[in-house]
Amino acid sequence: MSNTLTERVGLSIGRHFVSLSCLQFVPGKPDKPHVFSGFVMAIADQWFYVTAGHILRAVRAALKSGSTFDIWRLGDQTAARGKFNHTAIPFDFNLESWLVIEDETLGIDYAAVHLGTLYRLQLEAGSVEAFEKEAWSDHMVASDHWALVGIPSESVSYDGKTNIGARFVLAPLIKEDAPEQAGKRAENQFYARLAEDYEGVVKDIDGMSGGPVVNLKYGDEAGWRYGLIGVQSAWYPSIRTLAICPFSSFAAALEQAVLPALARSRTSVE
Repeated sequence: MSNTLTERVGLSIGRHFVSLSCLQFVPGKPDKPHVFSGFVMAIADQWFYVTAGHILRAVRAALKSGSTFDIWRLGDQTAARGKFNHTAIPFDFNLESWLVIEDETLGIDYAAVHLGTLYRLQLEAGSVEAFEKEAWSDHMVASDHWALVGIPSESVSYDGKTNIGARFVLAPLIKEDAPEQAGKRAENQFYARLAEDYEGVVKDIDGMSGGPVVNLKYGDEAGWRYGLIGVQSAWYPSIRTLAICPFSSFAAALEQAVLPALARSRTSVE
C-alpha cells in the first residue's frame, strides 16, 4: 500500500482501535507495563471491547503466581489524536466480567466485555467509533488488501511512575497458507505475513494480539471500503507469519448470546 493510503487507513481504522493498559506488580521485581491491543464493536446499540482470549488467560495465570495488576486504562489516543492531551480512561478491570472463548490447541482465541454507558460516553468524547454490523466481514470475501492495526510491545515505554507510552502501528499483510506447525489450529484460523517492505518497521508483533485485521477494497466512487475480518491471535516469528481468528464466527456467536439477554432485560424493565 502507498504511504498515503496507509495513513488514510490508519486514521479510519484508528477510530475503532482502543488499547487496554495496566501495570503488573511482581514481588521483588520492577513494575512491568502492559499495553494490549483491541477494538470496539456494536451489537444492538451496545458497545463491546474485543481482544484476544489468551491475554485474559495470561492475566489469570499471573494472578495465581502472585502478581497483582493495577491502573487499568482504556486508551483512545488513536481516535482522539491529542484532543485530551493523551489522557487515558480509568477502567474497572474484572476478570469475571469477560466472555472468553479460548482454546490454544484448537486456535480459538477471543475475549469480549460489555462497555457500560459511562465508558461509551467517554470513548465517544474521544472520537472512538464502534465497528457496526455493516462493517463485519469475512476473510473469504474478495478484497485488494489486508491490514492489521495494533501496538507492538517493543514500542511500549514507561516513566517508572504513571505514564505508559506506546506506538500505534498499521501493518499491511499478504495472505498466506497455513504453516505446517499450525496443525489442528488451521481449522479455526487463517494466516498472513507482513508485507516485505514493512518488515523493518516492526521487528516483533508481540503485543498486537487482539488487534483488528481488516480487508480493503477499492470502489469507483466511494474510494475504498474496509471490513473487519479477524482478531490477531498468534505469531510465527521464524517465518514472519500471523495466525488470525475469523471475526464473522465470533461476531455471530456473541450476537446470539447478547440479543436474547437484551430482550430479557427490556422485558423485566417493562
